[in-house]
Amino acid sequence: DAAHFTRTPAIEAAAARLRTELELGSRRVVLFAGKLLPAKQPGALLDAFVKLAPHDAALVIAGDGPELPALQAVAARHPELAIRFLPFANQSEMPVRYALADLFVLPSRGIYETWGLAVNEAMHLGVPCLVSDRVGCQRDLVTEGETGWVFPATEPDALSGALGRALEALRGDPTALRQRIAARIARYTYAAAARGLAAAVQQAIRRR
Repeated sequence: DAAHFTRTPAIEAAAARLRTELELGSRRVVLFAGKLLPAKQPGALLDAFVKLAPHDAALVIAGDGPELPALQAVAARHPELAIRFLPFANQSEMPVRYALADLFVLPSRGIYETWGLAVNEAMHLGVPCLVSDRVGCQRDLVTEGETGWVFPATEPDALSGALGRALEALRGDPTALRQRIAARIARYTYAAAARGLAAAVQQAIRRR
């Protein structure tokens, strides 16, 4: 639902309030949002963030799941870093969380993430994404250096390397990046899906 994930003044204002509540200051925000499961690799993202130790960035982990206690324990050992946790939220609250972010990360491994709809949601709000090459939508939506960043899920240090590249790129003007994201994600809406389905049906009819 592209209309739901569109930046509005109200969403921007709510994101600014959330930034203040989390005491993020002017830091660039790296967001993970989803179930805290081993297959989604929130722990690997946290480890990569700790390894880089970027003092001008923050990591916000939003969601709930069995990995939460371990993630909180790691964060507690690094009070010098801006690592924040947000509870699970339903879809009505997600636009504000995406609007808070400068980068959305979905580092899932294996064949778990057949598409990764959260990437669509983040991109509709103009947020670049960093994903593993096992995330299904990667081939369609996330092109390295153009609309986001991609890392090979099977290489141990690849996530931290990709996160470093992303954070470095985001130190500059994001205008061109957001324009490319908008152009790519514009094709992924209810209307576009309906047109594609109708065209497929017509093609099937003609082939009969």
